[in-house]
Amino acid sequence: MHPTFTRGFRLHHNGRLLHGAQFPTGHVLVADDPQYGLATAAASLEDLLKGYHGARVEWPGDQLVPTALLLDLAHIAARVADSDDRARAVLAQLTRYLGYDVAERAAKQETARALARGDTHL
Repeated sequence: MHPTFTRGFRLHHNGRLLHGAQFPTGHVLVADDPQYGLATAAASLEDLLKGYHGARVEWPGDQLVPTALLLDLAHIAARVADSDDRARAVLAQLTRYLGYDVAERAAKQETARALARGDTHL
């Protein structure tokens, strides 16, 4: 028997972002109002979506923006981040959302590009 895990997801509905989980059984749970402990449960994701007309499910790893474009944007923001608190805040939000340090990854990407061009003065 192989272990199975619960998968988290985000449900985008009418401008709201709801966090949910799909269990190994296929059952799903969405936290409608975490502050008051209100949640919606359903036997399947399909059944859940019947109650959230027009909703979109975002799974971990879904790319809403091409990675290269996102890293270029992070690199530009990282250059400004030394003097701009807002840019640092945006980078922090991206890091939390994506689960990795976007400025660090952008710097690594820039280093790789420089090495590919033959630059040795890094």
